[in-house]
Amino acid sequence: MNDSIAQLGRWISRHKYAFVSIAFAVIIVFLDENNLMKHIQNKREIASLESQRDELQEQFDELTRKLDELDADPVYMEKIARERYGMHESDEEIFIFDD
Repeated sequence: MNDSIAQLGRWISRHKYAFVSIAFAVIIVFLDENNLMKHIQNKREIASLESQRDELQEQFDELTRKLDELDADPVYMEKIARERYGMHESDEEIFIFDD
């Protein structure tokens, strides 16, 4: 028994750098607060949020274009007011037909 413990002690002393390196790698990859798994998860979340940001930016640009179009063209503004909001001139009557 003492012989096997002595052999284990010699093996550890001979391979102490490898043992410490492996222990350090295990801590970094699995046990640390900022481990590799968390890092990969954060990268995926960043990619997802950037994609969502790009989609929202496209929607914003489209709505800004429509707003500029409304500001620049009073005929278009009147068309939208009549079609979407049922607005009319004071001397007009509106008939709404349900399909």
